[in-house]
Amino acid sequence: MRRLGWERWGALAGILYVVLYLVAFALGIEVGASDREIAEYYGDSGHRAKEIAAFFLIAAAALAFVILTLALRTLIVRREGSSPLAALAWAGGLAYAVLLLAGNAVSRATAFAAMDDVFTLDPDTRRLAEAAGFLLFVSGALAAILLVVAVSLAALRFGILPRWLGWAGFVVAALLPLAIGFIGFLVLFAWVLAVSVALALRRPPSGVL
Repeated sequence: MRRLGWERWGALAGILYVVLYLVAFALGIEVGASDREIAEYYGDSGHRAKEIAAFFLIAAAALAFVILTLALRTLIVRREGSSPLAALAWAGGLAYAVLLLAGNAVSRATAFAAMDDVFTLDPDTRRLAEAAGFLLFVSGALAAILLVVAVSLAALRFGILPRWLGWAGFVVAALLPLAIGFIGFLVLFAWVLAVSVALALRRPPSGVL
């Protein structure tokens, strides 16, 4: 494998993460607020199929994020050996992916359960599952602060990424708690895309493959 192989894979994985997530959103999964709307939604096989599709799309996005995190960790280690920043980046990225997988499973559990004829839907249980799933997603965004800060510090100290991206990362980290209002997720998507482009455009040092 070429020296920059992981960077290329990381760039591809980062872009894939954003694309898969946005495709899941594009499915237009919207459940009404009333008991009747909830019952009608989960009683429709087409709606349940969209939920299942979203489950696999977001799960794949989480796995792609792990590859991006591994590429960033590898880049830091290559530049500075056993830097604590590499461990911090890995911990933050892996925690985000795990919480994303958990939130995805909890959020889609109602749709999976509704496929069974013996299942009796309770609207309040569905509301609880949806709230729990969303808070797991938000917790993941908070965990991603560790990754963003570690990569930003590594960019400024070791030059693994453009310095402007390092400074911008601190702004991104400060905005990630806004995931509770969804804005934080958009900020994270933008950061991942910027990092992915920077990884794709990296060039090896002179004489190094």
